[in-house]
Amino acid sequence: MLDDQHIERVAEDDYTAFVELHHALYERLFYYVYQMVKNKEVSEDILQETFIKYWENRKSFSSFLSVKVYMYTVSRNMVIHHFRDNETHHRILEKMEYEPILTEDHLLITSEICAMVQQAIAALPAQTRRVIELSIEDRKVSEIADELHISPNTVKTLKKNAYQTLREQLSHLKGLLPFIFG
Repeated sequence: MLDDQHIERVAEDDYTAFVELHHALYERLFYYVYQMVKNKEVSEDILQETFIKYWENRKSFSSFLSVKVYMYTVSRNMVIHHFRDNETHHRILEKMEYEPILTEDHLLITSEICAMVQQAIAALPAQTRRVIELSIEDRKVSEIADELHISPNTVKTLKKNAYQTLREQLSHLKGLLPFIFG
């Protein structure tokens, strides 16, 4: 987990610290932006600009929390500018039927939860982690077994153990699930 000292290193032009910050925040910011724009390339462009803006202003920050708030704010503002500047989007919105709009709080919480789940998956043993990653891609047990050169029963056992571990590690998130899926 990054801390305030890490942000101070970035402020002192430590590029390695910046890369570590990028790695720590990119996926959750991507999810946040993607949920609003529904376009991978646009989301990636917005995040690239967001990180560039942070790098240009890095000396202004001394805490990790302030950097996170800044990054979410800049990315949200860039999404707003994207929609304002995109006439096609306005035409699409006029033709769309009612679709529930996710609140910003909902997106922030969901992106943070996704990051926690990804961290928990990353902490699994390598083979177990790979089984879960392939399962998330909707791969069948037999396909996973073939790719990893293990038996289907081993895949099932690894999945069962992984899900149990993930349930235990993420049990503190149970109360938020209705908020996410409700």
